[in-house]
Amino acid sequence: MKHLPKHLRPRWRYLAVELRGEPGTAVGRTDLQRELWFAAQNLVGDAGSAAVDLSVVDFAFDDGEGHAVVRTRRGETRRARAVVACLDAVDSVELGVRVRGTSGTARACLDSHL
Repeated sequence: MKHLPKHLRPRWRYLAVELRGEPGTAVGRTDLQRELWFAAQNLVGDAGSAAVDLSVVDFAFDDGEGHAVVRTRRGETRRARAVVACLDAVDSVELGVRVRGTSGTARACLDSHL
């Protein structure tokens, strides 16, 4: 199967997300992914969550502090930021979630915002 031409490929934006919780807590990448999907579905509905298309690209969480890089479609960053702002707990672990910035590439997102 051939790849799509560059002008037909989906364009992405990356959100740098800071995560803070109680010291000693543990959260996994799949748990964060599931909570993002549920929050998107609750906030913008099924069609809206499909348009936003959130996925966790990079994740690190240790001893109550961590970060994540969340990918979304270009043009949907405002709704993606709203969905991330709706998170208050992941897998029944209360977290403080803050979007540090937005970037066009995952590497630039990691380097400049986290």
